[in-house]
Amino acid sequence: LDVRDLDGAAFEPGDRVCILAGEREFLRISNLAGTDEAPITILNCGGLVRIHNDERAYALVVEGGSHHFHITGTGDPSLTYGFEISAPDREPYPGVGLWLLGRSTNYEVDHLEIHDTGFAGVSAKTDPTCDGLADADRFTQRDAWLHHLYVHDTGGEGFYVGSTQANGQTIRCDGAEEVHMPHFLEGIRVTDNLIEDTGWDGMQVGMARSDCLVARNVIRRVGLEGVEFQQQGIQIGSFSACEVASNVVMDGPASGLFLVEAAESWVHDNLVVGFDDADAIYANVRDRSPGARYRFHFNTVVGYDRNGITVFGGILGASEAIGNLVVGSGDGIGAGGDVDWTASHNVVVATVGEAGFVGADDFHLLEGSPARGAGTAVEGLDRDLEGYPRAHPPSAGAFEYRVPGVDAGPITGLDAGTTRRDAATPSGSDGGATEEPGDGGGCGCASTHASGAWSSL
Repeated sequence: LDVRDLDGAAFEPGDRVCILAGEREFLRISNLAGTDEAPITILNCGGLVRIHNDERAYALVVEGGSHHFHITGTGDPSLTYGFEISAPDREPYPGVGLWLLGRSTNYEVDHLEIHDTGFAGVSAKTDPTCDGLADADRFTQRDAWLHHLYVHDTGGEGFYVGSTQANGQTIRCDGAEEVHMPHFLEGIRVTDNLIEDTGWDGMQVGMARSDCLVARNVIRRVGLEGVEFQQQGIQIGSFSACEVASNVVMDGPASGLFLVEAAESWVHDNLVVGFDDADAIYANVRDRSPGARYRFHFNTVVGYDRNGITVFGGILGASEAIGNLVVGSGDGIGAGGDVDWTASHNVVVATVGEAGFVGADDFHLLEGSPARGAGTAVEGLDRDLEGYPRAHPPSAGAFEYRVPGVDAGPITGLDAGTTRRDAATPSGSDGGATEEPGDGGGCGCASTHASGAWSSL
């Protein structure tokens, strides 16, 4: 019952490892070696597995070159989250709840609750080491899927996925400083998570150079520590080419969606509310990814003082804002004069009353809303944030107008007044995101393998 160090070398591809219910200080897993067809599955059994470490900077750790594994908290059908994880220590090193490092790759993690961490709730990256094995020219993290996680009350970011040291990370080796280039990510899915009350950014993604999807996450109340440049809802960083789709992002002191030196980016069907002191959606590229396009389609932005959507970057390719609904006291949608930019079929109004919303915290459209029918068709986006079919012509913003009495089933957690356990994680309905990660996404391990052996620990 008190297993804390787990050597995955003892397991074969397809094995299922049962972590028995109870409390432990930490769980450190290494050397897992599954395959794409037969990942090693680790799950809770017999109830809740609680991992609480108030003395060290970690709680649940996977390292040692582990690959093709699936950690899931679905072992007890009576629990939504079969693992509860916390690491509140801040000195001498701030704690991380779920730490995927040591060149871990090809994995899926779901149905964990992570809270009260000194630093990040989830860290999914390997920092450079003196042997160079985690450098960009020697390692790439591939095919990772983080979904249905409840992350709250973090000292740092809710999710820290990939490095932010895109110019190289300085480390000390044999008494001298060396600069190492952090690794890239290819095939990253961060979907269907609930993130609340983060000290720093709600979510940060960096170095994700291809096949990146950030979708159907609900993120509320970010940047509570007030640290400058660490107060965004979702930040997409250098080299990252991501689809950012069908997220609900609410309440923070800076930007709701923040793209900085990102590569090709498609931002659509998001609801961004209550980022009053900055541009609600801000994008800027200076010297990376020339020719990349930034596309903003069918987003609803409410409550800002500067700009609803702002884009800078003379090196960008043909970029556009189409079919967005922007509600606030500042300017609406704009781009720097040197940006190759098209803006059309957007609706910009100053107040919630003018927008024609159903209610103060309900951003569906009334029949008389100026957004109704104001959009234009965009290829691949025939459903709104909640998966409701778009009309012809479609409404501007993330929500299509619904005939009274017709309900497609709203995404869980949209009510801005709902907090904590009053809201489950997002439902994962087939909303605006163009790819469903469960169909071949992640490591291909959405289900356990009946042929695998059981081990109880």
